Amino acid sequence: MLKNKRLNTKKTAFKTCLYLLSSLMAFAVTGSHNAAAMPDPAARVVAPEFDTALAWLNVDRPLSMQELRGKVVILDFWTYGCINCIHIIPDLEKLEHKYGNKLAIIGVHSPKFDNEKNLATLRNIVIRYNLKHPVINDVELTLWDRYGVRAWPTLVIIDPEGYVAGGVSGEGHYDLLDRAVGNLIATHESLINTRPLPLALEADKRAPSLLAAPGKIAISDKLIAISDTSNHRIIITGHDGNTIKIYGGKNAGFNDGDAETARFRSPQGLAFSEDGLYVADTGNHSIRYIDLKSTLVRTVAGTGQQGGFNTPVTAELLESSLRSPWDLAYADKMLYIAMAGSHQIWRLNTITNTLRVFAGSGQEGIIDGRLRDAAFGQPSGLSIIDHWLYIADAEGSAVRRINLDKRYVETLIGVGLFAFGDKDGDFNAARLQHALGIAALDSTHILITDTYNHKLKLLDLNSRTIQTLAGVDRVDNNNHPENNALLNEPGGLAVYQNKILIADTNNHRIVQFHLDNTQLREWTIKFPAITRMSSLQ
Repeated sequence: MLKNKRLNTKKTAFKTCLYLLSSLMAFAVTGSHNAAAMPDPAARVVAPEFDTALAWLNVDRPLSMQELRGKVVILDFWTYGCINCIHIIPDLEKLEHKYGNKLAIIGVHSPKFDNEKNLATLRNIVIRYNLKHPVINDVELTLWDRYGVRAWPTLVIIDPEGYVAGGVSGEGHYDLLDRAVGNLIATHESLINTRPLPLALEADKRAPSLLAAPGKIAISDKLIAISDTSNHRIIITGHDGNTIKIYGGKNAGFNDGDAETARFRSPQGLAFSEDGLYVADTGNHSIRYIDLKSTLVRTVAGTGQQGGFNTPVTAELLESSLRSPWDLAYADKMLYIAMAGSHQIWRLNTITNTLRVFAGSGQEGIIDGRLRDAAFGQPSGLSIIDHWLYIADAEGSAVRRINLDKRYVETLIGVGLFAFGDKDGDFNAARLQHALGIAALDSTHILITDTYNHKLKLLDLNSRTIQTLAGVDRVDNNNHPENNALLNEPGGLAVYQNKILIADTNNHRIVQFHLDNTQLREWTIKFPAITRMSSLQ
């Protein structure tokens, strides 16, 4: 499911988006520009030049379309919170590896949310997603309008002569793109320019840190588990912060085994069970299980590959294809899964080892009612208390909940995929911005990380109001005298008795919040000296 932007009524450089799709498909199939396969050649469009005012990342200077002549160019119009945009990153990496300097991929970041316009934050994302191609911050959607784009993600291909060859929206088009790029290179062989781009990767500029974009936290009676997401590992500590075990390593992979040999890829959600820890291995589209007694890791569900929109769940869990599981909640032998990539909630019965879609039709939106008819928007946070499953529904900037007894979905805050903001007060008028984390404080109070507003907020179910507990709506910690009190896109949180821990994702740290004095302070993880040194390498 691609995300459609509300139609822009401005005139654009392209007369129709159908030209993009039809021309790319025709060229991919025929391998040639001809009257039978293509629209009228007179309709061919010169690729619009980049605006010189746009900021660039991952290069040491801005690029121009003229400079890119002789290469096949793919413009990737994306916004960084969009799961569909995240899903096409592996396809782009495969194309980059296959075609080398004959192909230039340019990410055109076209932000949906206000927070996504921030260049410093985008720099964090470029590092987190391990992007190795140039990225433009198209804050005012200048290029978006010039190219007639209408949805995230959209990919536009430009041939080595500088003409638009076509385009396509959505995910799952690798084979089409591969054929089109290969045909364009073959057709323009005499023009191909293999000069490397002047790359200057943002990842090479970042100072080392012990944690890298930690995403989620879970707390049990004795243990605390942290998803050290961009380091592709799970850290287990005691409540005193002393490290007990680290599972996985800084090189991503998909391996079971002991703590040292197991590998994860951008893990997110965590949920303790009676004897172990479930892990949403998001980048591997799988559910993993850490046996805390044997210290062995095994795969519970998923193939390691992303599933399609309508991929059926099979009786064999290891043959079931998942789509970006983002968070987990465990209760009464049931593991609930926020399947962000299919806009659904799934449930794994750990007694019968059966996996089912629990709620959500797969349509993206905010629709309440019966489980099968409900619609979610990239659910990314889960918490269970009593007979309610609470959901941070990110793309709708919403808080939803499911009555597990009566089997229905209702919305507490949120009205639509493009309605967001930063407003406390009554549920009906309140607005959030891409909230990712949620945790029940008690049966009538729910904590939420209002991620893109950089705040911790509290929902009071009795008064049906929400209030800010911590954080301010800016993220420049280095220039703020109270920088320890600032959050930067907090992605998850966990509660245990009076302990509230927050994954302060873009600050690469864990912070603790105290309800009694409403203060944030960094919660220190105590790594052994040898681990501390290796973590920084």
